Amino acid sequence: MEKLTEKQQTVMDFIEEFYLENGTMPTIREIAAKFSITIAPVQKYLKILERKGYLSKKGSVARGIEISGRQKFTPVPVLGNVHAGTFLEPVEDVQDYVYINTDITRSRECFALKVRGDSMEPSGIVEGDTVVISKSSQIANGDITVALIDGEAAIKIYSKTDGKVCLMSTNMAYPPVYPKNYKILGKLIYLLREYKN
Repeated sequence: MEKLTEKQQTVMDFIEEFYLENGTMPTIREIAAKFSITIAPVQKYLKILERKGYLSKKGSVARGIEISGRQKFTPVPVLGNVHAGTFLEPVEDVQDYVYINTDITRSRECFALKVRGDSMEPSGIVEGDTVVISKSSQIANGDITVALIDGEAAIKIYSKTDGKVCLMSTNMAYPPVYPKNYKILGKLIYLLREYKN
């Protein structure tokens, strides 16, 4: 790619930093406000950055800047908590978003939940983790799922033998559950963990 001038690099750095901090690209107005300039010079900078191969712009979309070569991410809503232990009533309000590589989410509809409890620790799912769940009722034996029973949700391993469903923890301190009425909300496809020093 063609080398950037110092001012062009400063604008490019701001766009990248803004994305890392906010999970979205800045608008032209936000870039203009950052550098205390009008919209016209920002548009000029963006055209130069596009011509030099550093980014692309999607027409008149407000946050339509794309950084060249950057992995694309999908916003996944965090809907509340899921208990790894006893069952816990789920929260359906969006509390936050996590951004997951589009190669992982693909075209699937997903949601995320914060884990509470220790019943899945032996499988590497611990309290404080965020699990990303693909909405699906199509699951197989051994899948880690989020199940809803009597309005309460938990994360468990799914097993079905001779038509009988069993929802199991990997921590043997928690007995298996044999639900009569249940709904599988989806299966685990990704796990996020925040490092705490």
